[in-house]
Amino acid sequence: MNTFENSTKKTFFLKALLIATLLVSLKWVLSYVYFDEDIVLRVIYESQDSAYYPLIKTFADFNFSPTFSDSSSDLKIISFPILSLLINSLFFKFIGGYSFIILEILCTTCFILIFYNIFLKLKFSNIFLINCSIFLFILPTLLIDLTFLDIKTLDLLSVNLQKFYSMRFPRPIISNLFFFLFIFLLIDFYLKKENYVKSFYTLSILMGIMINVYFYLFFIEFFLLIIVFLYKFKKDFFRNILNNFKNILFSLIIFLLFASFFQLQIFFSEPDYIERLGVFYLNSDQKIIMFDYLRNFLFGKNFLFLFLLNTFFFMIIGNKTIKIFYFLFLSSILSPIFFFSFFSKGVDFYHFFDWIVVTGFLFPVISILNIFNLKIFQYLNHYRLKNLMNFFLILMILYFNISNGMKIINKIDKSNLKRNNTNEITNFINRNVFFTNKNLEIFNLNIELSNWFLLNDYKNFSIIPVSFWTPKTNNMLEEEIIASLKFLELNKIDFYKLIKNKRMSWRFKNEFAYIFFGRKYLANSLVTYNNDLSDFNHEEKKYIASNNLLITHQVIIPRSEIRRLLNKFENMNKKINPDIVILDKDGYLKLDTLQNDNFCLIFDNESFVIYMNKAIDTDCRSIKN
Repeated sequence: MNTFENSTKKTFFLKALLIATLLVSLKWVLSYVYFDEDIVLRVIYESQDSAYYPLIKTFADFNFSPTFSDSSSDLKIISFPILSLLINSLFFKFIGGYSFIILEILCTTCFILIFYNIFLKLKFSNIFLINCSIFLFILPTLLIDLTFLDIKTLDLLSVNLQKFYSMRFPRPIISNLFFFLFIFLLIDFYLKKENYVKSFYTLSILMGIMINVYFYLFFIEFFLLIIVFLYKFKKDFFRNILNNFKNILFSLIIFLLFASFFQLQIFFSEPDYIERLGVFYLNSDQKIIMFDYLRNFLFGKNFLFLFLLNTFFFMIIGNKTIKIFYFLFLSSILSPIFFFSFFSKGVDFYHFFDWIVVTGFLFPVISILNIFNLKIFQYLNHYRLKNLMNFFLILMILYFNISNGMKIINKIDKSNLKRNNTNEITNFINRNVFFTNKNLEIFNLNIELSNWFLLNDYKNFSIIPVSFWTPKTNNMLEEEIIASLKFLELNKIDFYKLIKNKRMSWRFKNEFAYIFFGRKYLANSLVTYNNDLSDFNHEEKKYIASNNLLITHQVIIPRSEIRRLLNKFENMNKKINPDIVILDKDGYLKLDTLQNDNFCLIFDNESFVIYMNKAIDTDCRSIKN
């Protein structure tokens, strides 16, 4: 019997792996058809978000204080949670660039397996399990494709459901799998009549992981565990706690070890880096504003409709186990209330509200699938039902690939020129022996190229264009950009043009200031730099007041900070002296020529130029274009 069960599990795993490969691989197939690139550049362009890749690389090298510069040392550690990138870093350590492709397939396989087993626990028909799992996987894509109907509620759902699951590293592709696994194990705990003690330990480990990986979901898990514990034991709640006190205590200790690791990392991390992440403190007045917003949200028509819809399904659904997803929805509501009440600082509060929508949509979807399972499929014989399920399975895989394939091709058509030019410059670097020296000091502000350099072990840069990648202090970053601009013979006016506040449609966002200073100058109706509105002009104040307090991607530098930075530019005489200078003709500076006789041109295409310091080779003869 065990041999048969093991064989069945292995067969299903292979089936899930095959389906996952069919769902994920088209993007990579099209990439190989359209572009002839090395794997690192391919991954950078095909990923939904490559911003975390330098951290994945440095964590893989056990470097938690990356300076990316020979002139900087003794930095504090990065405060971005180490455990959140652990799986990515380990895979990259042993497999390299191909790890991102392999992880996409493996994570999709895990998603299918987890929800297959969740639906199995919910007593869905065996023949219906795989289809339900695939349906949930393609649901975010389906909702995006339906936005052409121009229905506001549908647009809102399509945005929020991207948080449910997608191929974005590391969240949600890996982080949410821990969350879904927690839900599965909690359902398993609820259904067990005895021998459920081990569940305490596994659930505490997963909660410990989640507080490091994505703490918003940790709070949902915390309340969900309490509610399900009450739901399972009811009047015997306290008696079961006393009977299992020792196991619960040990489980709590396990969780606290994970939580302590997170706190220790924060304690030893660079405060300026935390500020650039957008973490801010809430005073009593700001807490009142947050609770006002929360109250308006909970009494708004969209939420009330969602709440009534969930409550309706809770009342009519006969399957008690499925009701755990209603409790999941309630837990997502309790989480922000609890957080705003007991914590005085935070970041990206919109994640709490996004997950209220996600969980509020998930329970009705699963309830409807259950109704199909009970009321419709029972009228079909096994042979017809099997054929129907196979048909829908093939249809969903085809739809997902066609939908995403069209988007990928459209994206390729738009980025073809720049991407090919980037490929040319990386091929040039790979061909020339000179660039085998990974300690060359390189000046470059192009993000894709910086990513490529960092993933290929280049270690010494005049400046890192994305402050998220390094725990350098704000002062160090400011000095680097000023020294770089002075090296390029740019003046104070040029510096002002680079950092000045810029209005972009419905918000202010200077893209350079955002990626270079992070969210240090975050500005919305809840928080601004130093919380001093008098430091902004009339138009900026208007946009700050009208900008939703959950929107954390508007940055406006106050006037006093602009003046300080300009004075610093004027008074600082330091310049960089790199070995290699790469200018992006379409980048922030719009430069295509370096006016410096100490450098010679060694590469030129439609997007980039490369100059080499003559101190390395007077005639630049060692380089072949």
